[in-house]
Amino acid sequence: MTSSRRTSLALLSGLSLATVLVGCAAEADTGSTADAGSTADAGTDDSGYTDGTYEATGNYESPAGNETIDVSVTLDGGVVSAVEVTPEATNPTSKTWQTAFASGVSDEVVGKSIDDVDLDVVSGSSLTTEGFEDALDQIAADARG
Repeated sequence: MTSSRRTSLALLSGLSLATVLVGCAAEADTGSTADAGSTADAGTDDSGYTDGTYEATGNYESPAGNETIDVSVTLDGGVVSAVEVTPEATNPTSKTWQTAFASGVSDEVVGKSIDDVDLDVVSGSSLTTEGFEDALDQIAADARG
């Protein structure tokens, strides 16, 4: 083989190898991007709920009149992983009950499927539970999206 022919063959081989390597790298990048995207954009999981944090205001009737309570719930696989309740009552007695409810509700709902949360009384407050369940129904509807 002549020197110029060997040089041409070496260049062609080098270019072919570089093309193959670039193609493999691009394929690997595409695969990893798709995997990361499907994890980050998991959407609705097997539970039928989309993971995330949701907020709603629940309404209920107390002896003092209509009251509201703000609820924030974080769902992970349809399971409540965090809950925060913010008392919004205008009546001082209702505010006391809502505050008691807010301090005890986490123990009752965290770790449960949103479909399995069924409260009667939390920290002595039965009416606040109605407002919480109203908000939870709204959150479940939003999470089913």
